[in-house]
Amino acid sequence: MNEINLSLIVEEGHPAYEWAKRQSDAVSAFGHIGTHIDCYDCEPELTDYEVDAVTINCTDHMPLINDVDSVDIAGKALVLFTGNVDNNGYGTPEYGAMATSLHSDVLDYILLKSPLFIVIDSYGIGAHGDEHIRFDKRCESARCFVIENVNLSLAVVSSLRKLKISFDKLSKSTGKRCQVTAILA
Repeated sequence: MNEINLSLIVEEGHPAYEWAKRQSDAVSAFGHIGTHIDCYDCEPELTDYEVDAVTINCTDHMPLINDVDSVDIAGKALVLFTGNVDNNGYGTPEYGAMATSLHSDVLDYILLKSPLFIVIDSYGIGAHGDEHIRFDKRCESARCFVIENVNLSLAVVSSLRKLKISFDKLSKSTGKRCQVTAILA
């Protein structure tokens, strides 16, 4: 099996890095750029996971209830492939403008199916701002955690079987930098 690093590392000079540097709470802001796991009220028990991955292709539209109805995601990573990073590049105006929000009822349905993680190649599963945070907190209350800004491509998701996920529990930010590695068939 092949393994591929899917984490986006943002360095000085990148627009997202420069944005974080200008924030009043730069420690927290730096945690929310690049690939990270959002942990507002709680965090996963472990720092390292290897989980089966189930991908939904969201390049035409974000999933509806019938798109997730027949998928077994209990204890797995639900990967939402939007094509945002692949098509628009991370942190560009086009990346930020792409609509990748789940409908609230679809999120509720997904959470009833008990995934451990929701992984997305975009800025999150809710609209920028308050909805984004509310959706992440709803996931946390169901012991599911959202990993954002993952560097996915169609070639990777077509053979993706498992994900290795590691993050730093010691980080004081609500966005904790995260290492995501694809295990391909």
